[in-house]
Amino acid sequence: MQLELSLHQLLCGRNRKNIKLIESQTNTAIYFPPPFSTMYGYVPPEATRREPSQIFITGESPQAIENAKSRIHETVKYMKLYVKDVQISNAKIDNILLGRMDKVRKIMEANATFIMFPSLARRDNTVRVQGFENLHVERTVKELMALVITTT
Repeated sequence: MQLELSLHQLLCGRNRKNIKLIESQTNTAIYFPPPFSTMYGYVPPEATRREPSQIFITGESPQAIENAKSRIHETVKYMKLYVKDVQISNAKIDNILLGRMDKVRKIMEANATFIMFPSLARRDNTVRVQGFENLHVERTVKELMALVITTT
């Protein structure tokens, strides 16, 4: 199943509650790619890179898989997105990209938001935060800025 990468964390919900509910109701397992797989360009020899928007769904029957897909589509269909852009210095962005992505992933999972960083060593200093509730977007921005301050 294909779903925009920036919607993965939002679909999962805070601490993956939404996706766990869908999995338990449909008796399936839903696998998402790592949230920042596009930032790391390494691909082992003779391997193919997984499409970053590709979600795998496994289940006991094709009907259970289709049920999970329809629940995912229904959940995404009724999502309202809130977006906020914040300015962070290029050096701080690069520092976060090189060494603090584990913290960023935890912030995203805790708030069900997605943080879009510019590419490494790029002159763009805008970081976009998107979520389905304004409160969670603001919390994410606050936690991200706290991470920026602690980054040397």
